[in-house]
Amino acid sequence: MSKRVGLARVILLGRPNVGKSTLFNRLLGKKVAMTDAEPHTTRDILAETCRAGDYRFELVDAAGFLVSPEDTLAQSIKRGLDAAAATADVVVLVFDGREGVLPLDRELADFVRRLKKPVLPVVNKIDSPSLGGAVADFYELGFEADPVAVSAANGFNCAELLEGIVGRLGAAAAGEEREEDARPGVAIVGRPNVGKSSLLNRLAGADRVVVHETPGTTRDAVDVEIEFDGRGFLFVDTAGIRRRTRAKERLEAWSLGKAFAAIRRASVVVLVVDGAEGPTSQDAKIAGYADRHGRSLVIFVNKTDLLDEGERGAGVEARIEDVRSELAFASYAAVLTGSALEGAGTEYLFPSIIEAEESWRRRVGTAELNRALRGAMDRGKFRAGGKEVALLYAAQVDSGPPTFQLFLNVSKHPPPAFRRFVENRLREAFPFTGTPLRIAFRLRAKRGNKK
Repeated sequence: MSKRVGLARVILLGRPNVGKSTLFNRLLGKKVAMTDAEPHTTRDILAETCRAGDYRFELVDAAGFLVSPEDTLAQSIKRGLDAAAATADVVVLVFDGREGVLPLDRELADFVRRLKKPVLPVVNKIDSPSLGGAVADFYELGFEADPVAVSAANGFNCAELLEGIVGRLGAAAAGEEREEDARPGVAIVGRPNVGKSSLLNRLAGADRVVVHETPGTTRDAVDVEIEFDGRGFLFVDTAGIRRRTRAKERLEAWSLGKAFAAIRRASVVVLVVDGAEGPTSQDAKIAGYADRHGRSLVIFVNKTDLLDEGERGAGVEARIEDVRSELAFASYAAVLTGSALEGAGTEYLFPSIIEAEESWRRRVGTAELNRALRGAMDRGKFRAGGKEVALLYAAQVDSGPPTFQLFLNVSKHPPPAFRRFVENRLREAFPFTGTPLRIAFRLRAKRGNKK
């Protein structure tokens, strides 16, 4: 888990269901993490900038601490938690004041002591004065700092907790936050269990997000900073996007909303397709959502290692053809194949992401644009309202994605084929790989009409 430049890191640790995510939201002053009575609602590691007056730091909400060697999901969560805790400057250890000190609390305390980090013990769920005496039980854990009684649910003593955190961070909390918009945002999306988290961990070079064979393991949209060739990227691993009819439960509805929000705030979307199963209509819907919102698109056909050895070559080519056919509306997207598990093909992802992001932001000079389009008009003859369509003037009016406005000599809209013709000519003339284009027409007013 890489660290943001200039920001100290504070991590919330605790066993499941002690209220870490509720406290995380309370300290941030907004709802970022999912909260639910069901244990293990938080499985991934969420990080947000927390502000306390003139100070700021990175606050991390981690999954519940478990010791269960036979549970592979618990072990996957634990590996991610270990990596995150190792980078923390201060550990806020959260306990449940209603339940008192449990054996797992003692194991967690031993784990944290081995980290040799400053620790601030917090006793949560102290919602009434009658529970104040429960705090005394937690002195037995032997931390240097006194336990702080709080109620994340109603905000009791949370302002004081923030002051305590800043006090332990000292000057580190005065660090300046890095500008987020300088780093391209990349959303990794796809159906459940296609290997999104495995791919992100492969790119990050660490177990940054939880990976398990259970579909729906990832529930939140998780931000991960990755550096490639001296350039920073902000990746977002999203929950698997199911059909809306299957997203009725509250947690699934939350996950669905976070995934689509991640697409909207990204500049590049990496759609992960199951290579063993092939593209589905749901993959097309996800790609269509990215296209409608004007996001660059890179498609990674994962799990090609599951194809039979004798069929692997032909099978991969067939999968690429399937993807191109199912997602024909996004013919501009780069299609890569490989295996997140084995690492095959993943070395081409960063170059494709960079190319798609640069295309998304590209601007073309007006003179160059008009030369290219006027020369192309001789290659295609289109009519509208009985008149041959001619280009009067063209300009790029925006980027992200590139948006063009063409002034035409006709008063009626040209046929749809003309828009496709213009887009193809633009892509021939300029490097717009991976990004959708937006093309608008300005028509000549009819005689007698005042415009």
